[in-house]
Amino acid sequence: MLKPRGSRRSHLLTLAVIAGLAGWLTVAPAPAGQPFDTSRYMLVEEIERGMTGFGRTVIEGTRIETFEFEVISVMHNAFEASQDAILIRASGLNLEHTGIVAGMSGSPCYVVDGQGRERLIGAVAFGWSMGKDPLCGVQPIGQMLDVAEVRDPARRPRPTEPPNDDPAGVFSQGVPIEQFANGCTRLDVQDSRFNFLAEQETIRPSTRQSASGTPVAQTLQPLPVPVAVSGLDMRAIELVQSYFNAAGIMLVATGGAAPSKLDPTHEEVTLEPGSVLSIPLMSGDLNLDAIGTCTDVIGDRVLGFGHGLFSRGFVELPLATGMVHMVFPSVARSFKVGSSLTTVGTIFGDEQTGVFGLQGKVPPLAPLEVTVRDARGLRAFRYEMTRDPQLTPELVLIGVASSIFNRSDLPENHTVRYSVRVDFGELGTFRTSNFTSQVGIGGLFGDLIVPLMTMTRTPFGQAYVNLVAVEVSIEPQAAAAMMHQARLRRDVYRPGETVTVDVEWLNEQTRPTYTQASYALELPADLPDGSYELLVGSASAHLAALRAQRPYEWYASNFSDVLTILNHIGSFPENRLYLHLKLSDVGVALGRTPMPDLPSFRQKILADTGRVDVRPFRESLVVEHDTDFVVQGEKTFTIRVDRGQLY
Repeated sequence: MLKPRGSRRSHLLTLAVIAGLAGWLTVAPAPAGQPFDTSRYMLVEEIERGMTGFGRTVIEGTRIETFEFEVISVMHNAFEASQDAILIRASGLNLEHTGIVAGMSGSPCYVVDGQGRERLIGAVAFGWSMGKDPLCGVQPIGQMLDVAEVRDPARRPRPTEPPNDDPAGVFSQGVPIEQFANGCTRLDVQDSRFNFLAEQETIRPSTRQSASGTPVAQTLQPLPVPVAVSGLDMRAIELVQSYFNAAGIMLVATGGAAPSKLDPTHEEVTLEPGSVLSIPLMSGDLNLDAIGTCTDVIGDRVLGFGHGLFSRGFVELPLATGMVHMVFPSVARSFKVGSSLTTVGTIFGDEQTGVFGLQGKVPPLAPLEVTVRDARGLRAFRYEMTRDPQLTPELVLIGVASSIFNRSDLPENHTVRYSVRVDFGELGTFRTSNFTSQVGIGGLFGDLIVPLMTMTRTPFGQAYVNLVAVEVSIEPQAAAAMMHQARLRRDVYRPGETVTVDVEWLNEQTRPTYTQASYALELPADLPDGSYELLVGSASAHLAALRAQRPYEWYASNFSDVLTILNHIGSFPENRLYLHLKLSDVGVALGRTPMPDLPSFRQKILADTGRVDVRPFRESLVVEHDTDFVVQGEKTFTIRVDRGQLY
């Protein structure tokens, strides 16, 4: 409850008001436009220039301290349409030196009215970078209260329900897998079999950033949220920096919270106005904690930040108490260095005017297990991640990269062998095994992150990750070869004969530099006469041919289809050479069901129905040859089959 320093009378008055309005206070705040508790809160219309008041925040440890402020003005439509901001000049707590501090977001601000009542006007939320004075914007409390009503978990749609608005039957007819799997272009996944699914960018810059992702100094913006990072390798930070920058999040290197004689134990710290409100995104062998301030507590309901974390509406993130190690003063933007303490509930609402959570039940987390075998032997890493469609792939990326680069970079010559397992509960499991060489860990990231993003961002409802397990083995030698030359021994064959391809390989960083090998494909005995296209190449080349010839296999109507496609892509290891013969027979598929034996007149009848899920396809003959290196390159030949050919 509100307990401003040195005001027992006000505290008793507040308790009396709460008792008298218990029914109102234990449910969601009144809808926007209806009266709210004017004895506890102050409407923005009551704010006048020159009013003075005090705010509450934590500068060090867990002790809530008080700063002073003076109201400068009220700005209408300051940040979003129909949203106001109260401009104040703060003082005290060394703010004249540090300026407004990132991590103060949510710090409650109070004004004493003519009746001696200390009334909450809102929360510190906005500011300018490179400022000389401690000037900031306060999010009016009236714009924060309805977050608790709108984002009440009882009103949240069931997470696994498919969308109800599919009037054209688009989902039932199938959607190309590429439309789900985008957003990885900022990662180097060109060496992954899943790279064709990462062709579009979905990182959407927050309204608190410029188009370039850099804060605009002359524009009032939500304060950055410092995310305390402990145990995170700089290479892992670089991989996710653009994602967090776009959301207005400041990654801050720190360490975890340790018990101190100067502070209460973790269990004694509670959420109250002015205390640290932390959102622990990841814990275990590394920690990521979003640090802000609690604005108000109403029963088990908690409001904070004064602006969003990602402003995504309904969320389900851990709600925790926290502490501050120190405030780092900076000319550009001072920030709190903090850590989470104890998870005490769940954040359910994340809007541009604040975050809302309930104390009590904590949300389930997803384990990430990574084992790395390298020059140091076998090492195991364990993490716990928030289960969130946007955040979980980023956190997996952070955890895997931090585990691999825990002590050193990859050797100059390297081969990375890995297996991946992602458990989606009742929806099923994604599995793949592969190895890459001389391309860093881009192949691993593509084979892991792109499928993960695809499953968590489909239009079929919400897929939750139950477990991610990754095994990585790093070997200090190259194992990759480029197809330098490839030749057919002849161009004309009879049905049933064997086609032989002689390949000269250029081996990267190994001796001998050039090696030769032969690979065979036996033609069917009943293969009709004619010309045929033969592709000889890598797994990626083979997948591209399959997509072109059998398009129906790449359309999904539900989660099961998506997972089937992803597992299919992951079933082609890159240490194989694929001989892919395109056959002349053409069939049709209805949805994902092929009809290869349907007579041509029935194919035409089906095509004339106008159904968009009727798609032609072409059969192929594929032979796979194992190699002890990663295959790179491809070549296409044309052969002629003539059963009357004489040799």
